[in-house]
Amino acid sequence: MTLPRVAVVIPTFNRWPYVREAIDSVLAQTYPNVECMVVDDASTDGTSEFLANAYGNRIRLITKAKNEEKSAARNDGIRSAQAAFVCLLDSDDLLTPQSIEARVRVFLDDPGFDGVVYGPLISEQDPAPVRPASGRWPEGDVLDAYIKDRFVRNPGFLISTDNMLRYGMYRDDLTHREDVDLLIRLACRLPFKCCRIPVARVRRVDQSASLDHRKYLQQGDRMLSCLRTDPHVMQRLGKGFVDVEFIEAKELARARYRTEDYRAFRRSYLRLCRQWPARMLVEGRFLRRFLVSLLRPDGAIALKQS
Repeated sequence: MTLPRVAVVIPTFNRWPYVREAIDSVLAQTYPNVECMVVDDASTDGTSEFLANAYGNRIRLITKAKNEEKSAARNDGIRSAQAAFVCLLDSDDLLTPQSIEARVRVFLDDPGFDGVVYGPLISEQDPAPVRPASGRWPEGDVLDAYIKDRFVRNPGFLISTDNMLRYGMYRDDLTHREDVDLLIRLACRLPFKCCRIPVARVRRVDQSASLDHRKYLQQGDRMLSCLRTDPHVMQRLGKGFVDVEFIEAKELARARYRTEDYRAFRRSYLRLCRQWPARMLVEGRFLRRFLVSLLRPDGAIALKQS
């Protein structure tokens, strides 16, 4: 039996030598038929030269002349993949040794399944899998569960290349929350299954995209605008779109707090309280941040003006 080929797409920009560790985790997979694709998004630190010298033909390297951000880089890799399945890996994260094998096994054991297979993630600090808030790994139609609890992330899922091209692909103009947008669209159309085996170790390194809140603020609520342009998604979400709006409004407020723009954070917090008063009653952490922000310059004046 010929095992289906799996392409692991790694976008990178000025992440040498972290990207080398990510590549090594792909080449060390127990699954034998893996294509490691690295998309160098116009790095200025010599990444492409280092990778070409270190790995030669053990990887497929795409070197872009112009930086177009990670979503476009992932899409370039997916379109160039010569594999039946594709999964994504950020250049600062690592696949576990059985990551690909565990997810492909789900497809092999159920030939009629044509959806998304995901697995738990583990953090750099804790080897225990990060479990969903419900304690259960959702399967089947997971749209409602995903809206409430973002239990899948970029390194965690594997999908057929055909379905990725047909229903997925990242939106090139999204630089943050692009995986949320993608997974909502996929959950609106495809069933999900969980392999129950940790598939990736998520790390945080200097200049990690997950910490780049300023760029996230520049994007604003563009992700919501993108979802609104998809009639099928909006029909499936129905009233659940309000849940997405609330979560995204909280994330933007959190980014303003973490960038120490306390005045903007206070405005966002009060807007949240006016728009979703019942929901904000249980957001104790936001209340504490709001009170802390009042100790900052102009805090009392901002409260009075609001």
